[in-house]
Amino acid sequence: MTGSQRLALFIAAALAVMAALGFASGHDGLGATLRLNTDTAAVQAPFALAGFVAARMGRRMSDLFLVAIGLLLVADAFAGATRGMFYLSFASLRGTVEPLARPARYFAVLPHAVLGVIALVAGLRSANAAAAQRRDLPPG
Repeated sequence: MTGSQRLALFIAAALAVMAALGFASGHDGLGATLRLNTDTAAVQAPFALAGFVAARMGRRMSDLFLVAIGLLLVADAFAGATRGMFYLSFASLRGTVEPLARPARYFAVLPHAVLGVIALVAGLRSANAAAAQRRDLPPG
């Protein structure tokens, strides 16, 4: 198992834990700061499943998953930090999300930002290293 596969597995497990906490907490959630509820869990669960499948399929799919989830999480962290609302939730589609206050929004953004940057950088580094390795091989 390559490093990108292990990281995809770790991020998928983190998303699965967050989704399980969201489903267990119900519609009202585990607190206003983290906003772990069924709306958020319904988005995290399919991404967790995709991460488990990508890790099982191989390095290239793991790299693709890491880059995709990294971009989504970084974009969501940016939206959360600037607007106080996260968009990776069904509540945002319904328009029922209220912006977080400034101190709480930075605390809530931290997991998205950290996981997103780690996934994005690792996925791009692994894909670039694999491309450089293929380029150095003789044709045939």
